[in-house]
Amino acid sequence: MPARRPLRRHRRLFTARDTDVAETSFGFNWRFTRDFGNSIWDMLHMRMIGVDRDAMVDPPSILVVDDEIGNRIMAVAILTAAGWRVDQAEDGAAAIAALHDKKYAVVLMDIQMPEVDGFQASRAIRCGGGPSASVPILAFTAMPRETAHERAMAAGMDGHVAKPFTPAALVAAVEYWRPGGGPHPSAALAGIFGRTEVASLLSRFRDQLVEALDASDDHTARRSRAHKIAGISGTLGFADVSRNWLAVSEGHDSAWDEARAAARRAIVTLDAGDDFDPETRL
Repeated sequence: MPARRPLRRHRRLFTARDTDVAETSFGFNWRFTRDFGNSIWDMLHMRMIGVDRDAMVDPPSILVVDDEIGNRIMAVAILTAAGWRVDQAEDGAAAIAALHDKKYAVVLMDIQMPEVDGFQASRAIRCGGGPSASVPILAFTAMPRETAHERAMAAGMDGHVAKPFTPAALVAAVEYWRPGGGPHPSAALAGIFGRTEVASLLSRFRDQLVEALDASDDHTARRSRAHKIAGISGTLGFADVSRNWLAVSEGHDSAWDEARAAARRAIVTLDAGDDFDPETRL
C-alpha cells in the first residue's frame, strides 16, 4: 500500500524554522524547536503519517510506568509514532504484574510513585527470576542527573531519561535498546558447528551473562569473570559486550556500567527469538 500523503498541518509542523505549535493527529498541542534535531523529526514524521502501520513487522514492546497520566499520554504517543508497541502501568506493583505476564524489550520506569516506587519495583523485577529479570529498565525521573544515575544503578536499572523530556531524548534513549532485525553475526557459526550446537552455545552464553549481572564479585573475581566473558562474546559476535567486558577485565572500573548495559542488550537480542535460525534469529 502506498504511503499516505502528509497532511498540510503536519507538513508545517516539520518545516518550522525556529519554534512552532501545531495540532497533531493525537489531539493535543506540542511545542517543537529546531534544537530537537531534523533527523528525529524526519523519523517521527514518517512514522506518524507516512508509513502504513499494517506493513510494520512485529514492533518491539515497551512498558511505560508512571502514575502521572499526562506523562503516559505523551510517552505513548511519541513511542507509538516511533514504531513501538506500548503498554502502560500506573505504579510499580502494576509494572511487576505486567512483566510477569508478558516479555518486553525495555521498561520506562517512573521513580516517585505511591505504594511501590520505581526503585522498589526494579529490585523486585531483578530478583523475580525468569526472562523479565534481565529486561532493560530506564529510570524516568526529574531527579538530579548524578543522583538518578547512582540510585538507578544501585537498583539494577540500566540508565535514565530525565524529566521534563523532549521527544528526541525519549526516542533516542529507548532506540538504544531496540532488538535488531537482521541476522546476528553468530548465525555464520551455524555453517561450521550446526544450528543445534550454536543454539546451545548462545544459551550458555546468556546464562553466563545473567550470572555475571547477578554476582556480588569482589574486584579480583569480577576481572576474572569479565576476562572469560570478553573472550566468548567476541567469538559469538557480540563485539559490544566483548569490548566493554575486556575493559573491565583490565581493571577499568569506569567501564562497569557500560559493560552491564552491553550485557543486558545482548540478553535482549538473545531473547528476540525462540529458535535459532541463521535467516531470522537475532
